[in-house]
Amino acid sequence: MNDGGNIAVSPHSSDVIFCVGNLYPNSVWNIAVSHTSNRGANWEHDTLALGSNAFAIEFDPTDANRVYIGGDSAYNYSYPALLVSTDLGRTWTSSRTGLTGRVWTIKADKDNPGVLYCGTYRGVFKSTNSGDSWTATSFTRDTRALAIDPSDARVIYAGTYGSGVWVSTDAGATWTELNAGLTCNRVLSLVARGNPSPMLLAGTEGGAVFRMLPLTGIKTEPLGVSQPVTLWPNPCRTKVRLQLPPNLSGPVAVTLFDHTGRLVRELRMLPGNLAVLDLRDVLTGTYFVRVTGQNWTRVTRLTVLH
Repeated sequence: MNDGGNIAVSPHSSDVIFCVGNLYPNSVWNIAVSHTSNRGANWEHDTLALGSNAFAIEFDPTDANRVYIGGDSAYNYSYPALLVSTDLGRTWTSSRTGLTGRVWTIKADKDNPGVLYCGTYRGVFKSTNSGDSWTATSFTRDTRALAIDPSDARVIYAGTYGSGVWVSTDAGATWTELNAGLTCNRVLSLVARGNPSPMLLAGTEGGAVFRMLPLTGIKTEPLGVSQPVTLWPNPCRTKVRLQLPPNLSGPVAVTLFDHTGRLVRELRMLPGNLAVLDLRDVLTGTYFVRVTGQNWTRVTRLTVLH
């Protein structure tokens, strides 16, 4: 292999490992695929003479024989390459319908079979049919890395080249900047670690690794609340109103946290009352409103726009 490439370990068997990279024999670009079924003791090597480069590889979390390779045409970077194997690398077929731009990264949603995300230099794309076709999300920045929160598959993190880290809390529909404390905005890798010690790690071109508490790190499930806590408008700009069901036992504590878990606002209120939070001095971003009563807690996401 000359350059490029990636490596992936099968979630179905740690014995199975695939590597991809690029070869340039006789002035023609080829994709190189290496794979082992015994943890690297022996390797088999294949060359895909497609005039393409490979930068990403991903296993399907539900089908042990399904593997994805992402890259581009070696002669037109806006022309994506997305290859799918259904026989553990013996054969490959193209499956790039709807994609644009070089594919830097591929992530499969382990909780929702058939759902995949691609990061390209044209943004984030989503497939709901195991890569047969792709749809562009609203995120259009050069995306080099993706991570799906292991505690909540609706939370998708995107690492960009030049715009830092962004997050979607609705499976790619909308996105919010997540760059507080990030001093290098060229993000090349992301890892989301789950419980018991949740963490989001970002590797940057500046030579540093940054970490933060992921958005689901302060998430708790509602207990004993028969009616939802009403929060509006959401997204909001300067003020948000909070309405509690009248049948709760009070008083109730209301706290607002940012994405790092830092306390931003707090107040106490009685069930059935209406509270207003003034957010004029709060930065644009994603926040959590945590409402705590007697033996129950409910957390609601809030997006602040200015």
